[in-house]
Amino acid sequence: MFRPKRSQKTIFDPDVYLPPERISGLDRSWAGPFRRKVLPLIDEEPFRPFFHPDNGRPNVPVKTLIGVSVLKEMHTLTDMEVLGALEFDLRWQYALDIHGGESHVCQKTLHNFRTLVCSHDKAREIFTDMTEKMIEAASLSTHKQRLDSTQITSNMAHLSRLGLFTRTIEGFLRSLEKHDASLYQGLPKVYRKVYRERSGYFADVKSSKAKRRLAKCARHLFDLVDRFQGDPQVTKLEAYRLMVRLLEEQCEVEEAEAPQVALKNPKDIPGVSLQNPSDPDATYGHKGQGYKASLTETCSEENAFQVLTDVQVDGAHVSDQTDVPRVIDRLEEAGTKPEELFADAGYGRGENIVVCKDREVTLTAPNTVGKEPDTNKVQLSDFEVGEDDTQVLSCIQGHCPLSCTVSGDGKTVEVIFPKETCANCEFLPICPVKRIKGGKYRLRFKPEAMATSRRKQEQENKDFKERYKIRSGIEATVSEADRVTGLKRVWCRGLVRLRAAVTFKALAINIKRYIASELERAAKAGAARDQGLPWPVFSVLIRMREDFRCDPLALAA
Repeated sequence: MFRPKRSQKTIFDPDVYLPPERISGLDRSWAGPFRRKVLPLIDEEPFRPFFHPDNGRPNVPVKTLIGVSVLKEMHTLTDMEVLGALEFDLRWQYALDIHGGESHVCQKTLHNFRTLVCSHDKAREIFTDMTEKMIEAASLSTHKQRLDSTQITSNMAHLSRLGLFTRTIEGFLRSLEKHDASLYQGLPKVYRKVYRERSGYFADVKSSKAKRRLAKCARHLFDLVDRFQGDPQVTKLEAYRLMVRLLEEQCEVEEAEAPQVALKNPKDIPGVSLQNPSDPDATYGHKGQGYKASLTETCSEENAFQVLTDVQVDGAHVSDQTDVPRVIDRLEEAGTKPEELFADAGYGRGENIVVCKDREVTLTAPNTVGKEPDTNKVQLSDFEVGEDDTQVLSCIQGHCPLSCTVSGDGKTVEVIFPKETCANCEFLPICPVKRIKGGKYRLRFKPEAMATSRRKQEQENKDFKERYKIRSGIEATVSEADRVTGLKRVWCRGLVRLRAAVTFKALAINIKRYIASELERAAKAGAARDQGLPWPVFSVLIRMREDFRCDPLALAA
């Protein structure tokens, strides 16, 4: 049965029975601002449909469970540590506005709540809603934002190729034994001896023997797949499907009366291939095995603090170049779309520049794709074009074209110059225009090629480099997320669970900064009191600071 967080105080609440000195200490710690500023931001209503309206045992308040989930990631704790802190740490009880009788929560409750959050993608809704409220409460600007990504790893081991084969086969044998012990016992003894007992087979393998043993593992893998491919019950096992996937990705089978199994060249194995049977969603990218987390945060100078506005987790194989359109879509849906987005060279290809311009966002990112421009030749950026990079106004000599047309799909721009203009031009030998039938000259290009050329020219300017300096701050945010919340080594496995955990970690970073800002403001308020200012004057000064984002005491000094 759905039960919202109670609002009425009882005699058992900490702020009722604790002495003022201890309440003051709690208010000066993170617990006070969390209770006063963060807890009210949590909206329980979206979870009401998941509970019966008037039947069953009342649920643990959703506000409490969301708060616990955030504090778990903020303090990098295990479930048992979280439950212990909730039951015995007065700061947790004060922060979550619960008393001792409400502090006991079983681990199954946390697990069920996480399952609900993951299965309905509620973590992103919670993150977006609370972040928007923090932005509004602190009057933060989202006009400038910056984007970066980092590799993260789930709670899995990094396996070698040999280790991947042995773990996958071992997992299948263990699953087969649980499913049907008679089928398991009917297998040749070599499988139990090599993959279950393993003594002397893989633990002490030398590099000189690795290839030979890897080839044998590949043969065993094929034999097991072939042996059970006609069994409808075994083929439903997840462990069997992982063996089939591994065989397709890592091996080549030559169909014959006696099929031959050969290992593929590592260069021919795709990045989406299986990395560990314990986490089938993990992939491989240029930074290694695992996943990629993309973080976007505000970076306006006038903000009292910066907040993460978007977080996304993908497989490690996903290129940064594909992130920009998706980030803009999510920010626009959340109502926090920036006017200018700063990113590194991994995001600065011409297609992204064009997409951002179409979405009324300036993408400030260098472009290092392709060859360096030949300064001895006329570049596309030397032509004067309109703001949409598709209408050529004039050439490097200032001559206007006869026509400028865009193909129906918008992917190609064709510009025609008159014969008299180009035939005797001194730049013709080094100009990208080509003579066509009738003596006219044609320039053909793609909008993204024009955007790339203009960006490579622009990024050499001092003004661009000066504006671009603000992007580097996102590196500190990635480092903070790892140091504070353990972002780069997440405690769970699987893409869905990982996305929920990382989203709560990003929310924890925002809350931590929000709390730090509130504590700093309270400290300055205390300093004003220490100066002996009367309360009416003191309250006016605090209102000035909130309304005008300035420190009136510093201005007075």
